[in-house]
Formats: sequence, C-alpha cells, structure tokens
Amino acid sequence: MIELKYPDVLLDSLENGHMIIDENFIVLYWNRWLAINTQISKYEIIGKSLQEFYPDLNYTVLLRKIRTALTLQTPSFYDTSSNTKFITINRNKVTTSALAFMQQQVTISPCLNNPTSVLISIYDISELYETKLSLKKEIDKVNKLNDKLEADQEIIDKNIMTMKTTLDGVIIDASTLFCDFFEFTKEELIGQKASKFKSGEVSDATYKELWKTIESKKTWSGEVKNKTASGGAKWVQSRITPILDENGALFEFSAVYHDITNEKLFAELYITDSLTKLYNRAHFDEVIGSITKHQRKAETDFVLVITDIDHFKSINDNYGHQVGDEALISVAKTLKNSLRENDLIARWGGEEFVIMLKNVNIDEAKTIIEKVRMNVQNTKVVEKINLTASFGLTKYNIGEEPHNTFKRVDDALYEAKKSGRNRIVVK
Repeated sequence: MIELKYPDVLLDSLENGHMIIDENFIVLYWNRWLAINTQISKYEIIGKSLQEFYPDLNYTVLLRKIRTALTLQTPSFYDTSSNTKFITINRNKVTTSALAFMQQQVTISPCLNNPTSVLISIYDISELYETKLSLKKEIDKVNKLNDKLEADQEIIDKNIMTMKTTLDGVIIDASTLFCDFFEFTKEELIGQKASKFKSGEVSDATYKELWKTIESKKTWSGEVKNKTASGGAKWVQSRITPILDENGALFEFSAVYHDITNEKLFAELYITDSLTKLYNRAHFDEVIGSITKHQRKAETDFVLVITDIDHFKSINDNYGHQVGDEALISVAKTLKNSLRENDLIARWGGEEFVIMLKNVNIDEAKTIIEKVRMNVQNTKVVEKINLTASFGLTKYNIGEEPHNTFKRVDDALYEAKKSGRNRIVVK
C-alpha cells in the first residue's frame, strides 16, 4: 500500500466518498465510504489503476478535468448532470423509486500536499434527483387536473394551489392547499390584496409584464418568489388566467400555482461557489456569453472588472488555508455589499473575482470600484490581517468577442499588481 500523508481519519468519518488519484489514474487513497458502497477495500485498490476496476469510465474527460484542476488550482465538477454517473455504485437504500444506481455529484480538487494528484469527492444526490423526478410528475398531474377544474372541486381544493381575485387583485377565493402552503387561513386571505405575497425579490418589470398580459385577456405563466405568513419565501410556477363574462369582458382572474422551491434550490447548487456563496465562474461565463451573443444594446452597456486579493499566497503560507478561506469569504462579502443590486459578481477562481457593472461608463465604473477598493482596504481577517486588492477595468465594446474583453481587463489587473498593488488600472 502506498503511504499517503493525508487526514485519513477525518475523510474516513465523512458520509461521502473521497479518493486521491494521479494523472495516471493510480489510486493513492480510498476512504471508508467508498469501501463500503463499492465493496472494494482500500487494500485491493490503492496502488492500482482505477481503470482496472472501472473500465467504462470516460478517462479522456477525467484526465482533462484533472489537468484543469491542477493547472487552475481550483475545484471543478466532473459533470453537472445528475443523469451521468461517475463510477457505478448500487443504491443500498430501500426506496420505491426505480433508481437502482446512485446519482452522483463529483468534484475534482487539487490535492494540497501532492501537486501531481487530485482529491475526487463523490456526493450521493440520489434523493435530490428523485425529488426532481417527483416534481416533474407533480407538474404533469397539475396539468391533467387543470383540464377538469369544474368537475371535481374537492380534489382541486385539497391537491392544487388555486386562487381567484377581482380585477384589481383582491382575493375572493383560495384553495385549502394554497392556504396551507403559504401558512394562512382562508379567512385571513379573503378580502386581502394578492400583493401581500410579494417577497421583494421579483423585479417590477416581471409584475408589469404579468399585468399587461392578463389585462389583455391572455394567460400569463412564470416563476415568482412569494413570502409566507411566517416571513419565509417559496418559489412557485404560476399560471394566471383571465375569466371573461358572457359579453367577453374581463370579470376575474384565476391562478394555479405549483411549488418549485426544491427545484430552484437544486439548480442553485450548480451556479454558486460553495465557499464564498457568490456565483461561480461557469454561471458568469454563461451570462456574459448570452449577452454578447444576442448583442442587445441595453445589456451590452457594461464594464468588466477583475480583482485579485493582494499577497494572498502569503496569507495561506503564514496563517494557513483556513485563514485564507476566511479572507476569501470576507472579501466576497465586502465586494457584494459594496456593489449595486443589479451588478453581477462571481468568484473567478483562487483569489480572483469578476464583476459586471451594468449601465455605466468607464468614469462611473472607476468611481464605484474606488469605493470598493477602499472598503476592501478596511477589511480585516482574524482582527490582525489587513487586506487589499488590485483591480483591472475595461469597457465592453459592442460586437467584440468576450475573450478580447477578458484579455484587456486581465492586462489591466496585471499592470495594477505590477505597479504596486492596491490600485485600479483602466484599459
């Protein structure tokens, strides 16, 4: 067995799988969870190639992911699709589902004490996947029941969230399930405005579109985040239909809702950086790719910013990676709190963050980022480490390829760090 300096006891106690392999797919570590769930002991597999035990794995993709993690020194997903398994693991849990094999979320991270190896972590997301399947079945169920609303009011009342309002939004009826879901009694709702459910997290533009649609006698469908009586928030898929009188004039509005809260949380896992809780790089790439592809003038009026924590490596070297993580979290919070609500911010990788300042010129952007720079400068970690950051700024030129914009802003950041750090450079 290959000796590996790693916290074996800690990893063996975790309720998920962890292995360490090198670029040749040689297994250097295999924790207890994997041994139990795969029925392959560490004595059988350590020192051998993973290919001997799992020949069907796509090793071309795996090697690319390993090299990406080692080159960028940042974790990456093996595959964000819950339909794809990493290694085949039978499900041991008794379930009514036909799901025989474990659905997995797999991350590949640089191994801190071995620069040529990666830590592969396997998380069992089978229950989340089953929830997704269940949600789809429920949506199908709602669509079928919606065709016979008038035929069975009792079933509708107990199994579907429905609400009726007057033309000015006053609630005149709500199903039992609707009341239970939002934690109100029917008596508390009748006579109240439907706007009482507004969470404050749905844009005015969405509500403007909603009213414009239904007032033109058309059905509106969309996702909204509503608040409950206890102050919580839940996501619902909404379908609001105008009801016409015998003369064809608007009479009332009828709405059907479906709970998609779990589905939203499930989706959020894949666009959020787990450490800083900011958006991750993949989501930022997707957003900027969509904007530059469609070239809508209102969306392409933005300034791109990349910032890097100064001397971050020395923080890790002198105080340890836990303090380094605290520094990343503190800076992420400072950046987010210093920006406007509609600006987009993501962790770019390592100690770098990327920002999209919307609807600003370069002078306005520089003013905003100068405030951000000062706020970072006033941020401390463990009450003794002063932090600073360097910033590169550039204006997106309509029609240009995104990689040219990133090249320009990256050059600006490099110049900021080269010329003394804790400063802003515009390109």
